[in-house]
Amino acid sequence: MKKISVIIIGAGDRGNSYSKHMADMADRYDVVAVADPVAVRRKRIQSRHGFADSACFSGWEEILKQPKMADVAVIATMDDQHYETALKAIDLGYHLLLEKPVAQTAKECVEIAK
Repeated sequence: MKKISVIIIGAGDRGNSYSKHMADMADRYDVVAVADPVAVRRKRIQSRHGFADSACFSGWEEILKQPKMADVAVIATMDDQHYETALKAIDLGYHLLLEKPVAQTAKECVEIAK
């Protein structure tokens, strides 16, 4: 079975939890990059998965300026950042694991679903 490659955007409690789960299932998942404004949180996920410093980004805008680098984007940013982050990741061709709430309004949720 092909491993699913993943980027984690938002390395707080939820992003870190997904990272741990994926490390426990390393035969299925390959976390290849992380984005978070807090360096210690980026470093924690980087150390767990062993990717290069060049795959650590300070925010969602920075990581999503890069060419697509994985199959899936885990979006575990602050709730008010979900909408913009999700639309940009979708535009780049990522499948999403998007934390709840999906967005701040019903209209934004519909736009993401489209």
